[in-house]
Amino acid sequence: MKALKRKLALTASAAVLSALAATAVALPRNSPFGVTPPPQPEQAPLLRGCFLLYDLGAGEIRRFSSQEGCSRRVAPAATFEIAAALAGLDSGSARSNDISGGQSLDSALAYSSPEYFRGVSEQMGAVRMGEYLSRFNYGNADTRSGGEYWNGGSLQISPEEQMQFLRRLFRDELGVSRQAMAQVREPLVQPPGLLVGSYGGMPVRRVFRYDNAPMLGKSGSVVVGGREAVRWQVGQIERGTRRYVFVSCVTGAAGLPENAAATLAVTELRKSGVL
Repeated sequence: MKALKRKLALTASAAVLSALAATAVALPRNSPFGVTPPPQPEQAPLLRGCFLLYDLGAGEIRRFSSQEGCSRRVAPAATFEIAAALAGLDSGSARSNDISGGQSLDSALAYSSPEYFRGVSEQMGAVRMGEYLSRFNYGNADTRSGGEYWNGGSLQISPEEQMQFLRRLFRDELGVSRQAMAQVREPLVQPPGLLVGSYGGMPVRRVFRYDNAPMLGKSGSVVVGGREAVRWQVGQIERGTRRYVFVSCVTGAAGLPENAAATLAVTELRKSGVL
């Protein structure tokens, strides 16, 4: 019976991914000379999905993986800002009340400001930031490409590694001050009934979660190399005395909806009874 229920759950999750893929829109392939070249045979990126749910008091309680989606490293996109904020606060390169480019640390975390975190990264330097990421066991901890290395550059992390990082964050076990970890968690509070993702200060993704349980959340969205879309939704939910950490990641063709990971997360959280 348990095996049958698990098979049905996996089938339902696969159906969610297929529905998301069906809404993807192909991007134009225009040359710099204003002439659209003839289509070239090119294999589209595989549609991959991962959802992980961890009870901080009981361990992992749910896992969905399609095409090795949980172990494959991809760009962290804006979810990296959690690690960057922790490193910035601990090193003194960022302060919660300081304003840079019209953004405070709180607003930059809440609204995903790449400009703000580019400034934090430049002030710290790639080597020092890499040292913090290594301390956090944050994916490959590779900052060598420079620029926004978290948005399709050298830095990559798998959903499984993302879960390990978040578990330590929500347990106050990351090796930085508890005050820093509390300051980073505060701007991640989600509005009742919604998962909201933003980019550059503009809300771009909203998914109804049909529930008012206290939730922290962070989304990420990037298209790497003009071909592969990477969508993230991570967070924590409280249910009474229990706390659940979740990671959702969906990758696929460039037109993959920006709320793909949030949609998968809500689907899985409802099936697990957390929402």
